[in-house]
Amino acid sequence: MKRYNDYFTLLFVTFLTLFSFFHMSTIVDVSHDVITIVFKNLLPSLLPFMILVSLCLNLGILDILAYFLQIPFYNLFSLTPMMSSLYFVSFFCGYPTNVKIIKEAYELNYIDLDELQHLLSIASFSSISFIFVSLNTPYSLLIFICHLLPSLILALFYHHPQKKLTFKQVRQTLKQPHLSFVKAFKKSVLSSVYAFLFILGYMLIFQFFVSFLQDVFPQFSFDYLKGILEFSSGSLKIIHQSKKMLPFVCFFLSFSGFSVMMQADNLLEAIPYSFKKYFLSRLYHGILSFILCLLFLQFGLI
Repeated sequence: MKRYNDYFTLLFVTFLTLFSFFHMSTIVDVSHDVITIVFKNLLPSLLPFMILVSLCLNLGILDILAYFLQIPFYNLFSLTPMMSSLYFVSFFCGYPTNVKIIKEAYELNYIDLDELQHLLSIASFSSISFIFVSLNTPYSLLIFICHLLPSLILALFYHHPQKKLTFKQVRQTLKQPHLSFVKAFKKSVLSSVYAFLFILGYMLIFQFFVSFLQDVFPQFSFDYLKGILEFSSGSLKIIHQSKKMLPFVCFFLSFSGFSVMMQADNLLEAIPYSFKKYFLSRLYHGILSFILCLLFLQFGLI
């Protein structure tokens, strides 16, 4: 996937360079809108979790959570202790923080490649703060339920041999963490800023592409395409139009968009994971979320 991602990025950079020469005002307007979304909605909702969760992982603090979650989460989802901890934390983190911490757990040998692949399938969520604060809708709770339930259902159909984490092992990790606090904090901040550069860059690329299409085909509405390419701006665009738009918002959130997938692929560039499996899991998650929300609408529960 890395080779195709490089080709894709190269073609887009070439296209955007040519496009910008003839549409400078459009480039400026789109850049302003994207930067506003990033700093107003995504930065406060994602960056603190990125830094804190990465710091907890490197200092061994997530081992404590893994110790307490290992029994209920294995009985429910057949997850190992650290997989349980990562899955639980992903409920709150949002894209692409969940991919970032899964990658870091793999690099610290907490999980193997198969476990990483499974977590990529089930532990992918939009952040709670984006759903409940940024979307600013009275239907946030039901959107969150439709977003969460498909992952829980998919997680039930997994089996892994049981592993146990003892409290002695937890204490040992806390006494001798992977990194000192200063090094862990520095690594967490730098890696989080690095991840945010990918977020901003890919959001700009995909929004420029939509703007180009709007100039070529001005009679069409590209709000849905925005959501498929970049879920946050697409969701914010249609969320207040009508209740009938809610299933599409649920699909955008669960599918995550090609922007997030490209961010994930860059974060995982040195790891031999299957992008095809990752993409299909996001597609299944999006379709199931769409259907659930549609059923809520059909039976008058929204």
